[in-house]
Formats: sequence, structure tokens, C-alpha cells
Amino acid sequence: MKVAIVTGASSGIGRATAVELAKKGYAIAITARSQDELEKTKKGCIDAGCRSDKVIVIPGDLTEKATAEKVVEETVSKLGGIDVLVNNAGFAIAGMLSGMPVEEFDRQMNLNVRSLHQLTQLALPHLLKSHGNIVNISSVASEMTQPAAGFYCVSKAALDMYTKCMALELAPKGVRVNSINPGLIDTAFGVNAGMCTEENRDERMAPYIAAYPIGRAGLPEEIAHAVVFLASTESSFTTGAILHVDGARRLGTRIGS
Repeated sequence: MKVAIVTGASSGIGRATAVELAKKGYAIAITARSQDELEKTKKGCIDAGCRSDKVIVIPGDLTEKATAEKVVEETVSKLGGIDVLVNNAGFAIAGMLSGMPVEEFDRQMNLNVRSLHQLTQLALPHLLKSHGNIVNISSVASEMTQPAAGFYCVSKAALDMYTKCMALELAPKGVRVNSINPGLIDTAFGVNAGMCTEENRDERMAPYIAAYPIGRAGLPEEIAHAVVFLASTESSFTTGAILHVDGARRLGTRIGS
């Protein structure tokens, strides 16, 4: 049984990814800050067919090295190794670059890039042993500006280059590294970023959705399906790829009805 770590697994893309991997027969280690929400994800994995002892919950803040160490150590000791690392944890800080203090830049980069590298380095010896792979969750914002989200765009652009550089380094060692760059996905991400509230989310998100050529926001499950593909042997010749799952948003705005 292959083993996957999924970060940011308490909701949205992370939860959908954990459940989809469980359907495919993976043992799963899930981590995020909320124990209660992780337990809901665990239930989803069990409902999808995973044995309860093959889903482990490791709550904590991944910006802290002790949490990252615990995630790797418990995954290896309880599940036997690491075959796939899904670096999904991330967030956005809303605000104009011209008015944002440098401390907010540090906070944005700390989770979206620094902590990701920290966990990747800790997991790497086990991924080298299994000839496993890494799937990073980036964003279409890495290639196109987003209103009042400059730090987020910068962090995701950095993550894309990190994916490519790490892929080049690890390819001769048998470890693949790829990125998925979603467009707008129907999750609580905008609420958490302060772009809207739960009450006005539909109204505030409508103009963004209207710009998508495909005519709608994506679903977390659609990103999860892409993760499963990149994590599997079906993509065995794919590394260093930036896979856009964005409803063609990066190509422009909707021009017809």
C-alpha cells in the first residue's frame, strides 16, 4: 500500500485530495491546524474505503519545524514510509502591495514557500527510498495578477520555480516533482483570505466567476483528480510540469455566452 501525506487537509482541495487518494487505495497522513476538521476528513477517507488505521491525523502549524518533523516521523512509523507528498497548505493575504508591511510579506512566504521547503526536505530521504513523487498546489495567480493579492501572486510564482528547480535536481534520482495551478475553486479560500464573508461570498465572487471562459468556478474534486494522476505511475514520464486546472482563465476573460 502506497502512503501519501496531504497538507492543508482540513477542507477544500486538501480534503478532496485525501479522500480521492483513499479511494485509490493509499494510506493517508493528513495535517492542518484544525483537529476537528481533520477528523471530518478522516471520516471521508474511511467512507471512501480506507481502513481507519491507515488514515492518521497530525494537527499542527507547519510553519513550525517541530510540526513538520512530527508529520514525517509519524507517517513513517505508523504507515511505513512516504510515496507521495502533496504540498497543499497555503493561504492568501489580501491587500495592496503599496500599503502592505514587510511583516505580512514574511507571513505570506513563510507558509506558502518556506514551510513547504522545510517539509519537503524532511520527507525527501523517504521519497528517495520509495522513488516517490511530490505534487505542489500552486495557483493561476503565479502567472497573472490578482487584485489586492500581490504577495500571494509572488509566493505562487516562487513555488512554480521551486517545482521546476527541484524537479531538475531529483529527476536523476527517480523522484518526480510537479505542480497543479488551479483557478478559482469553490472553497472557503476567499473567506479565509478576507476577500468576502460567508454571507456575501456568492455576490463578491460572481464577477470573478464571470471572467472564466468555462463559465464557472472549479470544484475541489477536479483538482484532486489531477493530483491523483500526477501522483500515479500513469504520469511516470512527467516531471517539472505546471499543470493548469483553471477553466482557461490564464488565457483571458470570457468573450461569449
